[in-house]
Amino acid sequence: MNREADEPNGPDPAADEFEAIVAGWRREGAVPTWPGDERPPVEPPRTPPFAVPPVPPGPAHRPYEPETDRFEHFIPPEPPPLPRIGPPAAVGITLLVLGLVLIIAPNAVGISDVYGLPLGLLALAAGLGWLVLRLWPAPPDERDDDDNGAQI
Repeated sequence: MNREADEPNGPDPAADEFEAIVAGWRREGAVPTWPGDERPPVEPPRTPPFAVPPVPPGPAHRPYEPETDRFEHFIPPEPPPLPRIGPPAAVGITLLVLGLVLIIAPNAVGISDVYGLPLGLLALAAGLGWLVLRLWPAPPDERDDDDNGAQI
């Protein structure tokens, strides 16, 4: 490709670098032909650059046969039971459900649509706040002086 005729300022150094890259690819192997490219593609070399030597035959290999009478199958232990939901968590979940019902179908509870949305949002906020505040770590008990950690 000749870019000198296309540009009035002279040859483009980026075009020369591009031609050098394409020429390097052509030396390595086959490069797809571009529209307007008059050079034929170069065939890749017939031998791979890194030939792998053949592996000598080893001892006769027999297929794997499990010995069922020698090994026993692993049976995992029963998983622990799910923890019970305590009363504070039940209050938070109830507030969340009540908030969703007030937002989606306030007539099911007997409240008009005008009051259902604000009360539902308030119940959702209260339920989320209740559950998040339960995550706050409790202060250490001042009466528990048995275990103060390592003492030097």
